[in-house]
Amino acid sequence: MRLFGTDGIRGEVGKYPLTAENVLKLAKASSIVLRKKNSISRVIINKDTRLSGYIFEPALASGFISMGIDVVFVGPLPTPALTVLGKSLRADFSVMITASHNPYKDNGLKFFSGQGLKISPEDENKIEDLFFNYDFDNYKIKQSNYGKAIRLKNALGRYSEALKQSADSNLNYSKLKVTLDCANGASYKVAPEVLFELGLDLHTIGNNPSGTNINQNCGSLFPQKASSLVKKKKCDIGICLDGDGDRVIIIDEKAKVISGEELIYIFAKYYLSENKIKKGSVIVTNEIANHGLDISLKKLRLKLKRVKVGDKNILKEIIDNKYFFGGEPSGHFIFKDDILIGDGMTTAIRLLTLILKENKKLSVLRKGIDLLEVMNINQKIDQEKFFLSQESIYQKLNKLCKNLDIFYNIRPSGTEPLLRVNLQYDKRNIKVNTLNKLKTQIIKVISDAC
Repeated sequence: MRLFGTDGIRGEVGKYPLTAENVLKLAKASSIVLRKKNSISRVIINKDTRLSGYIFEPALASGFISMGIDVVFVGPLPTPALTVLGKSLRADFSVMITASHNPYKDNGLKFFSGQGLKISPEDENKIEDLFFNYDFDNYKIKQSNYGKAIRLKNALGRYSEALKQSADSNLNYSKLKVTLDCANGASYKVAPEVLFELGLDLHTIGNNPSGTNINQNCGSLFPQKASSLVKKKKCDIGICLDGDGDRVIIIDEKAKVISGEELIYIFAKYYLSENKIKKGSVIVTNEIANHGLDISLKKLRLKLKRVKVGDKNILKEIIDNKYFFGGEPSGHFIFKDDILIGDGMTTAIRLLTLILKENKKLSVLRKGIDLLEVMNINQKIDQEKFFLSQESIYQKLNKLCKNLDIFYNIRPSGTEPLLRVNLQYDKRNIKVNTLNKLKTQIIKVISDAC
């Protein structure tokens, strides 16, 4: 059985594989795979604000220390903080304890290299193989070679300074009024501090974590409160982060949510005008991004390249081909020249800079892109049954969709027991009752099989 999904390991706390015993074992397995030769043997542990972080933080530390690796605690901080901290502390690798945008009852682990990049599928497979097959009870080292643990006192300061490097020191950010929603998550302290220090007129919500209120009716998945505050305070922009701070959803001055595709379009137009990219350049997105983006970028003489869902796939494409930037509809954005990789706050600061330089409202900047209508079907599945009948399910769903004037994508969630079906269409080309009938048929095919 696979442990790793599209974004690390994730699941309900107290159930397989998210138990203290399994996390201890995962620490030992990852130590063997990710430890560098001739290194100082150091790992960084970060976390978000979930109550269960208090279970998994010491479990990981015990496993690493027993394998002779020193531990540095830095959390709670956003996941992308590991980009700068991993490099500056010369860590062999690092781990983030988070379930990202999931509710507090879930948790998970994300593993990163010393350079702050998510580990490869090959390393994930090696860790899984050791987890299931290695006899750790007979792995012995001298007690004098055990690791030690410390808490880095200035971790927040190091990360905040890296964030501020995304800003332009020649601009007056105090001109902007901003609503910030920290999702009661990992950004709850550092994000308001950084934006305040930039001089913004700031109104913050979601910055009082209790351990059980992370992502609860707030943050990137629930932008309604932030939207209301934008309207009430007459803000220029609303910034909604997710639980671990790597995703961002933006609200314009009219209190309307801007889609990820629209943000990609706004950045593309801006960087084209700034000569950061040229006509013919490639922008990267994922396989479920709205096909209206393809059409709109084509008008700018830009190309769109699609990869599988997951910000690590966007990053790999950018690194391998030296593209300038890319992003996902869910709010992950990655820029080649970022100090912090895939950081929600960095993206937000880039957008604040863009607004000031263009001297235009967000509602104006988002004009020029026409998106297709979208229907998302997220059907619960029994994962074991799904994998046994996966090929048959895909064949039946493809047969239902292929003769209709729609774009469609079918994929299992990497973070939840769901099969996701994404339908995109021009409402002028398909009837509502045809769509509703298709939705009913899709749900029946999936539920009958698993």
